[in-house]
Amino acid sequence: MKNIHISIILVFLAFTQCKQPHPNNTNGANSDSLNIVNVKTAAVIHGNIDQSVDVLGVVLSETEARPSFKTGGVIHKVYVEEGQYIKKGQLIATLLMNEIDAQVRQAEEGLSKAERDVNRVKNLYSDSVATIEQLQNVTTALEVAKKTVEIAKFNRNYSECRSPINGRVVKLIMHNGEIVGPGNPICGIMGIGSADWKINAGLVDKDWARVKVGDPVIVTMDAYPSKTFDGKISEKSSIGGNASGTFDVEVKLKQNPPNLAVGLISKLKIMPTTNEKMTTIPIEALVNSNGRSADAFTIVDGKAKKIRLSISKLLGDKVAIINGLEGVNSVVTTGSMYLEDGDLVKE
Repeated sequence: MKNIHISIILVFLAFTQCKQPHPNNTNGANSDSLNIVNVKTAAVIHGNIDQSVDVLGVVLSETEARPSFKTGGVIHKVYVEEGQYIKKGQLIATLLMNEIDAQVRQAEEGLSKAERDVNRVKNLYSDSVATIEQLQNVTTALEVAKKTVEIAKFNRNYSECRSPINGRVVKLIMHNGEIVGPGNPICGIMGIGSADWKINAGLVDKDWARVKVGDPVIVTMDAYPSKTFDGKISEKSSIGGNASGTFDVEVKLKQNPPNLAVGLISKLKIMPTTNEKMTTIPIEALVNSNGRSADAFTIVDGKAKKIRLSISKLLGDKVAIINGLEGVNSVVTTGSMYLEDGDLVKE
């Protein structure tokens, strides 16, 4: 029995000896090593950013025409159809000439009467029967009659509507037998020459301010998926869109595709020749971003320090920052999502 008690005491002493801390280790050291977060950092970059502007554009025709009659009347015949290609000077439509021809004959008869009146008054004036005033009056009436004939014949000549450009009829507005007024368009014609095509695109204000006339553009179209076309900005609008809030730029191609049509969608990559100076960091450094602002971390004396950033724009895998990086040389990338302000970090 005595031996059993001695064995129990020896086991107890051995257990208590195992629980004693090692003289070369402390609880504080263990705690600190567990709280250190391993991270990676990236440098803050200040400098010019050569960034393209990507935007969608629409193919349009720069040359358009809406031919009309000089005088009103009843349309006798329309000689073109929608989709038809026409040449400059080609006859589009004519008016019924009954009324117009009658006006010409009326003016010519008035001219004949004025000529007879002048001859008669001249004879009377030479015989001292008519006065100088009467001679002047009939002479004036003769000049008025001549101009009336000129007007009537001019209107008759322009009772035919002809195309002012080479192009394609995209819309037929008036038809045979309809009454048309002076200046009312008969049809819409779109120019289809190589110099007539353009691509319009709307840019937001920041991108609009970066580009200028002459900047190169790379154009791709779904209609020609395996090809790219070189162009340049030919015009830059100074007036914003009414509702879109964008500003138009016009792009001209150096060499047009074999076929183009109004409404084709194009993808434009504009390369501004004026680079923009920006401060950028990797996008993975951002935490708690709402699109306009975000948090990030930098390292100060081995600890994570949270900084608030204002975002300018996204640049692929980078983001441009307006402010918040003053005096900061690097930001935490890998591991930033797990940090709190003041955490111990190790690169």
